[in-house]
This record gives sequence, structure tokens and C-alpha cells, in this order.
Amino acid sequence: MPLLSDIKNQKILDVGMGTGYYTRILTDNNKVVGVDVNPHLCKLPIKVHKGGAEKLGKLVGNEKFDIVFSVWMTEYLDENQLKQFIIEAKNVLSDGGRLITTIISKYGMGFVYITAAKMLRGIEKYNYTKKTVISRIKDAGFGKCEIVNLNSWLYVPLGVSCDRRIS
Repeated sequence: MPLLSDIKNQKILDVGMGTGYYTRILTDNNKVVGVDVNPHLCKLPIKVHKGGAEKLGKLVGNEKFDIVFSVWMTEYLDENQLKQFIIEAKNVLSDGGRLITTIISKYGMGFVYITAAKMLRGIEKYNYTKKTVISRIKDAGFGKCEIVNLNSWLYVPLGVSCDRRIS
């Protein structure tokens, strides 16, 4: 998993960017385009498409990216939406491009995080096993994939980095 500050000279699609907290770091040395269901939250001077992660192809048209980047977004996607997001991410990536995202684990504090969101705030969120994530990634046709526990035993979140196979 690359550090954000190490990503340079790439064309990046930031999905679920919210206020642009991580986007701001990426814009220093890259061309960044955003996608969010609430594009008004991001005040950065970049192009932001309004829409969901499962409709990337419709939103960006024929545009291709070196990286599809998404953090703290997939917990809002049910299993069908997650599957479609991964497929759409692959479709908008250039050959050799990379998907970088986070997934909330079903284990450790991931379970507590999801349960608390629902019980305390009434927010429907989802978490997944590594097996489910790997299955969705393989089904979409990605090549090499790395999944790491970003917070060790807490499992909040899992970092996912996958390469798009060259056709």
C-alpha cells in the first residue's frame, strides 16, 4: 500500500471523497477527479461528478485513470453495490492501473464500528470478510491484490490494493 504522499504524476479517480480530506493530499502531484453522492461537500478546485460508486462508467464516460482511490466509503455499500463498485473501478482503470480502497472487517473493532453506527446514529453500514473481498476482486478480473490490516488487531479498516491486469 503506497503512502498518499508517494503517489505522483497519476490520474486519479477519488470515489466517495466527501470533504476532500485525502483528496487534498493527492492533488499536490496528481490530476484528481472526484465522484460523490454529495459533491457540494468538497470545496477543492477539481471536477467532481455527482453519483454513486456503482455507476463510475456512466459518470466519467470513456475517461481512464491510473488509480481509483476510495477510503472510508465502502462501508456504505451493500454486497451488490460493493461488487458493482469493484467491477466499475476495473472498467475505468487504464491497463496496469490500480484500485486502492479500504474495507471494514467483520472482525475485531470493525464489527463494533458497524454496530455502533447503526445503533447510535441509525446509519446503515456494511463490513466484509477478507474472503468476500478477495472473491469480488477475482470475479472482477483484477490481477495481483494485497489486503493488509491497517490498524493491526483492530481491523478498522483493511487496506486493499489491486492491479488491473493488462489486456
